[in-house]
Amino acid sequence: MDIGGTLREPQPENLDSFRWTCARALDGHGNRSAAELLAAIPADAGVDRYGAGGAVAALEEKMRTVLGKPAALFMPSGTMAQQIALRIHADRRGVRTVAFHPTAHLELHEDKAYQRLHGLVGLKIGDPRGLITIEDLRGVGEPLAALLLELPQREIGGRLPPWSDLEEQVAFVRAQGAALHLDGARLWECTPHYERSPAAIAALFDTVY
Repeated sequence: MDIGGTLREPQPENLDSFRWTCARALDGHGNRSAAELLAAIPADAGVDRYGAGGAVAALEEKMRTVLGKPAALFMPSGTMAQQIALRIHADRRGVRTVAFHPTAHLELHEDKAYQRLHGLVGLKIGDPRGLITIEDLRGVGEPLAALLLELPQREIGGRLPPWSDLEEQVAFVRAQGAALHLDGARLWECTPHYERSPAAIAALFDTVY
């Protein structure tokens, strides 16, 4: 904030008014009021009925197209979505073990709901401070229902594996008969690094959150 020709840190009580003076925003939809956001909704958007039809169906179709998948489903939370996806993979394969990095959201922030609610067995693989490697996957000594990969990995600094490593890991897991699930909460952050579209990245995986 420029006051009298000097740059000063805006005080917390002034942050809201300061934000409204900004002409550009790095993310989100800029500084639009609730009334402006409502006015931007098309008059014929329709309403959903218990999650079916209307704006929900339009959102699902948009995400299906963006990710290049045969179908998309809106869920109330990412936590719910990921557990459901892993449960489906486990039920289809008759295997209860799902593998993921030790710092996966599933392990750190969901109170082991995958175990308590769905009867899944979590297998943590890889160094908690590093990325999963092909050697880690080769060291798994039991059948897996699915491997969950988070791209990028938030808890270890937003790191991403090289694309060639990712392809090798995906091919190896598929050869073992397991599914691939992507925790894509920050999927759009991967696209500049990989120089690939969200659909191209999602194509490596059976399911994507």
